[in-house]
Amino acid sequence: MHELGVANEILEIALSEADRHAAKVVTSIRLRVGVLRSIEPENLSFLFEHLARGTPAEGALLEIVEDPVRVVCEACGVSEAPSFTVECPRCKGAGVSVTGGDSLSVLSLDVED
Repeated sequence: MHELGVANEILEIALSEADRHAAKVVTSIRLRVGVLRSIEPENLSFLFEHLARGTPAEGALLEIVEDPVRVVCEACGVSEAPSFTVECPRCKGAGVSVTGGDSLSVLSLDVED
């Protein structure tokens, strides 16, 4: 359950930024999470909600944007895949390069005074 560590880091970032801007409440946090991180969005949201209780981030909406794996196929071009692959998800060709899908970043953070 590595989501607990991730949820804790997100909370620390949110509270630090809220403090830096003298904000009283964190209202929402938007994340980019790569599919290769194997993070279950429901688990992450549940754990974040639990950790945020009693803090300025209590009740904050956690929005998760999925970052797919990008597959560049020599035969048919660029596509996306839901997990790591060694073949093209479209044409099943083997001449592919695979990138992305491993991100974990805070895209935005909304706070109120």
